[in-house]
Amino acid sequence: MDGNLDLEALVAPLRDDVLSGAVDIARVATDIVRRASRRLTAETVAELRQGFADVGMALLEAQPAMAPLVTLVGTVLQAAGSAPDVEAGRGAARRIAEEFRTDLGLRSSRVAAQAAPLLPVEGAVLTLSSSSTVREALLANPNREAVPVVVLESRPMQEGQFLASALAQAGVPVTLAVDAAAAALVPGCALVVLGADSIGDAGVVNKLGSLAVATVARAAGIPLLVLTDKTKVLPLGFPQHLGDQRPAREVWRPPAGVRIWNRYFEVVPLDLVTGVVTESGAMTPAEVTAYRCTIGVPPELRAWATRRQ
Repeated sequence: MDGNLDLEALVAPLRDDVLSGAVDIARVATDIVRRASRRLTAETVAELRQGFADVGMALLEAQPAMAPLVTLVGTVLQAAGSAPDVEAGRGAARRIAEEFRTDLGLRSSRVAAQAAPLLPVEGAVLTLSSSSTVREALLANPNREAVPVVVLESRPMQEGQFLASALAQAGVPVTLAVDAAAAALVPGCALVVLGADSIGDAGVVNKLGSLAVATVARAAGIPLLVLTDKTKVLPLGFPQHLGDQRPAREVWRPPAGVRIWNRYFEVVPLDLVTGVVTESGAMTPAEVTAYRCTIGVPPELRAWATRRQ
């Protein structure tokens, strides 16, 4: 690898982003891959693949909860490693990154198109945080001006406020509430929709507060749909990152003797989910598991996953 390629500096914007969802994080990652494709030093295809593997591992360490990065890195490694020469490998990696970036927007639109007919004609929809895929689906609802949306703010960064503002600007009637109001508000809704940062062995990883929403929805008999494209669906046996301790100051600047627990993500078991809506349509939890069995994993990614477990 080129000694001038500072991986820490390259991935710093990605690591420092605590507000963006998985789709926006993946867009930044594609830009990093494109820059690396021009700056990596390699005399053989094997060296080039190793360089991309190093970049890929840095991306995954910067945002380990974001499953689209696994798909991106795996696809880049396959393309670069199977090229006939180094320059072809660089071009293949750049092309994959550019296509992946373009496809992210298309995938979100396709998920939204699949989800829109499943939204209620009357009754409120509840969501949490600020999933770009959920936002697009809610805006694609032809009845959006008649279907109220309840947005839980998603502490501590309160990114739900961004979603509430975007929906209100489009004419959607919106109520913003604190996360702790889930038990009071979910039973009065017709549907719960959540995004996902990953779907894997443990279930659906999403922002903290999602499990409470899902548990109340199940108890109240309210259907819960997870809206996500297939880049967020992980292979069998792949780790789902949950143990990220974020800065205490995001919650409070406590006095001496007070410890702050501040993690962003948690798991919603698939048995609490009614359906997962992807770009190819709605899938049952069993169909999601069957699909995961078909996903291949390059050895570099499998090694990273093993170290992470």
